[in-house]
Amino acid sequence: MSRYCLVTGASSGLGRELAIQYANEGWQVIAVARSVNALNELHNQHNSIHAFPLDLTNTELFSAAVEQLSQQIPALDLVILNAGSCDYVDATNLPLDIFDRTMALNFQAQVAAVKLLLPLLQKSELGTLAVVSSLAHLFPFTKAEAYGASKAALSYFADSLRVDLTDSGVRVCLIEPGFVDTPLTQKNDFKMPFLLQVEDAAARIRTGLQAQQQRIRFPKRLVWSLHLLNLLPYSLRCKVASGMRQP
Repeated sequence: MSRYCLVTGASSGLGRELAIQYANEGWQVIAVARSVNALNELHNQHNSIHAFPLDLTNTELFSAAVEQLSQQIPALDLVILNAGSCDYVDATNLPLDIFDRTMALNFQAQVAAVKLLLPLLQKSELGTLAVVSSLAHLFPFTKAEAYGASKAALSYFADSLRVDLTDSGVRVCLIEPGFVDTPLTQKNDFKMPFLLQVEDAAARIRTGLQAQQQRIRFPKRLVWSLHLLNLLPYSLRCKVASGMRQP
C-alpha cells in the first residue's frame, strides 16, 4: 500500500533532499514549490516524486489545488511544511515589505497549509504534520528581526496546535534546525557555527519523524549553546547579542 508524503519548498535545499530521501524509501512524494522547472527535474529523476507547482501565499489557488489533490489520493500520511525565506533588515530603516513578505510565507502560508491539508491527514491512520521552523528564534540575532519573528510565531503555532489536535489522530512535530548548507544559507556573509550538510539534516529529520518525536532540534551543540546563552542574566545576554552585530 502506497504511503503519501507532501513536502513544501521542495525545489531546492532541505525540502528537495527530503523529497528525494522519502522517494528513495518508497514513498509517493508530492513536491510543492513555485519553480515548475525544478519540480519537473525532480520528477524526471524520481518517478515517485510528483510535481505540484504552487505559490503557497495564494490561498485561493492553494485551496483549489488541494481540492484537486484530494480527488487523486486517498490520504496524506505525512506533510512536511518546509517552505520559507530569509531576508535580513536594517533596523534604522525597517523595510516593511520584507516583513510583509516574510510573515506571509513563513507564517501565514503555513497556517493556511494546515487548514487546507488537515482533512487529508485525518484520513490517514498515522497522519503526521511536521512544521519546519528554526533555532534562530531562541536568540536575538543581528538583522534577523523579520526572520526570527516569523519563526518564533511558527514554533508557538505548532506547539499550540499539537495541544488542540491531541484527539484528532494527527501527530504534530516541530522541527527546529540550525544552520544547513542550502541555497538560502549560502547567501549569508557571516560564519555559521556547526553548519550541516543538507543530506545529514534531512536524515536527522527522517529519523526523528520515524521515532515519532514531538520536537526535532539539531545540531545538539548549537542547541546547548543557545540554551546556555539564554541562562545568562538578561542584560548580559543583550550585551552578547550586541557583540555579534554585523557592520
